[in-house]
Amino acid sequence: MEKKERRLTDMLFCALVMTITAASDALRGVFLPQFRTAFSLSEPQAGRIIMVSYIGNLLFLSIGGYLSDRLPRKRFIGGVLLLWSAALATYVFTENYYILLAAMIFSMGGSTMLSTSVNIITPLLFAPPALFVNVFNFLQGVGIFTSQNVGGRFADKLTTWHIANGIILAIAAASFILLMTMKLPDPEKTEKQSGGYSDMLRDPATFLLIMICGCYFIAEHGLMNWLTSYGSVHLGFTVQKAAMYLSLFYGGLTVARLALAPFIDKVGVFKMLLICSSLGAVLHTLGVALGKNGLLFFGASGLAFSVIYPLLVMLIGSFYDRSKAGTATGLILSIATFFDIGFNAFFGSLVENVGYGKAMTVLPICAVLMCAMLYVLKFSVKRAKDIR
Repeated sequence: MEKKERRLTDMLFCALVMTITAASDALRGVFLPQFRTAFSLSEPQAGRIIMVSYIGNLLFLSIGGYLSDRLPRKRFIGGVLLLWSAALATYVFTENYYILLAAMIFSMGGSTMLSTSVNIITPLLFAPPALFVNVFNFLQGVGIFTSQNVGGRFADKLTTWHIANGIILAIAAASFILLMTMKLPDPEKTEKQSGGYSDMLRDPATFLLIMICGCYFIAEHGLMNWLTSYGSVHLGFTVQKAAMYLSLFYGGLTVARLALAPFIDKVGVFKMLLICSSLGAVLHTLGVALGKNGLLFFGASGLAFSVIYPLLVMLIGSFYDRSKAGTATGLILSIATFFDIGFNAFFGSLVENVGYGKAMTVLPICAVLMCAMLYVLKFSVKRAKDIR
């Protein structure tokens, strides 16, 4: 009975953390217009809110990934949860642009590290692991959807921002209490742990995994940030109709994570990645090639992209010694984040120079490269042959 109760506690903790971190991240975009109005921000100042979020990701993934392999897991996750909660408390009680920027580093970086930690510990706590990883990532999608739809209806004043973060903070406090009752396996201590970043960076698998994750970030996040503008400005749709196709993408992504979860362990993580990345590359390519009719294919590509990110996190961990899994995951994802930063920094200029039609081809190109490099990884790196 005690074992069953502990398993339920573990499931509830992972489910809550994945849901509330996603909801918190989504609120940033929902309230960005209100920040612009309330703080009288210029477009560059509003853009800095997005940019400092990426800085938070870089810091937490690079430093946090290293520490996650060297500290007791409960202490590490609890520490990150407290830092993240402190940022939420700042949102609840203050209305200052510069404090908001500083808090964004800790809230976005902390939420990314927490969700990544859940993806890392899930295979250690549950079987079959891929099923639970995708169920928890499905709940992440539910958190985004709920936050965007409910928050969006009341995002006309900063009071709602305070209330929403207060609710998330209360759930975070409950999650912390749950964490304190859990028994998490600590990182393994082995002689192989002494290699560090330099050995990982010399590993050909690391380079390929960085490129794969970087191309994935551009292919998915590029769609999230630019599809509505592409559909309305270049293709002539109304903003509402262009946004509908983006909703279709994320709706399909969320539902497919749950629908595909039972099949992943049967098919295998690597094989499922190869299948989904191939389908995603085809749909992204059709999305650009067919112009107005292509937006439907962009929307449908959410079905293919649904399981790619959680499975990539699992794949990274399987390429390295267990004592280095957190370090390797943090290193690879933090470096891959530079793809996101570079893309968003230069895409606007690319649109001005060549137009949306040509600029959007970057997305299918990256989707094709991601797929191709997964095949290269599978058939050129020796230990990849042993990973399903």
